[in-house]
Amino acid sequence: MKLVLNRRGLAAGAAALALGMFAGGAAFAQSAPSNIMAEVAKRGTIRIATIAGNPPYSSVSPSGEPQGYDVEIGKLIAAALKVKPEWVIVDTPGRITALQTHRADITLANFTNTIERSTVIAFTRPYLIVGSTFMVKKESPLQNVEQLNDPKYKVSGPRGGTFEPIAANTVPKATVLRFDTVQDALLALRSGQADANLGDSLQIAATIEASKGAMRALPGNWSYEEIAVGLPAGDADWFRIMDAWVRQFNGSGDNARLFKKIFGFEMPPLQ
Repeated sequence: MKLVLNRRGLAAGAAALALGMFAGGAAFAQSAPSNIMAEVAKRGTIRIATIAGNPPYSSVSPSGEPQGYDVEIGKLIAAALKVKPEWVIVDTPGRITALQTHRADITLANFTNTIERSTVIAFTRPYLIVGSTFMVKKESPLQNVEQLNDPKYKVSGPRGGTFEPIAANTVPKATVLRFDTVQDALLALRSGQADANLGDSLQIAATIEASKGAMRALPGNWSYEEIAVGLPAGDADWFRIMDAWVRQFNGSGDNARLFKKIFGFEMPPLQ
């Protein structure tokens, strides 16, 4: 299994015009013609961009191997195509630029399909639906999000993703602490550097379960996010292949079984 490190510094490609929406909210944007499937078959590997420090979705083990829910999905895709996975470790903005610069064939990294992103890359239908939840320590005086909306309280989260706009809309008066990874943002709450953490609702649920009562969630869900496979724009055949794989992954029950194995609880319905 090949691991390729790809940190900051990837130059963003030119934005392509969005052509339209496909099934399940997936978008396909037109750019220069390509034949990614032929390139993958010839190479014998599929290059998969993912991020570290984002458990249980993706992280890097002490031995340097990627691990987690998204990583297992990548392995299944590679097996279906009869090739090997080649991991490209990126930061949050790199999830897009790795596709635009063709350093990656797909992105699997807790990747939300948004209108803004869909103007420059493509997405399959979702394989997971998540929301956003605020988590605090059990002993915190905070009982609701309205109380958190105060400059004296600090909210942690990862920079460059959906955290920042959701925090701005939900708790505009709170002090926002931005970190390079989800794991760093969680550590800020555990260490007392932050009063609350805003994150993926399923990731927060898994963290609370693992904390054995040390953490709790504040009431409310503050977003609707479709997690999907990111693709380079402009290759209709590649979109068709990847979207078909996700459809079968969802419909066969394989996704639900993998999710429960990794997260420890039942996968929520895809709505």
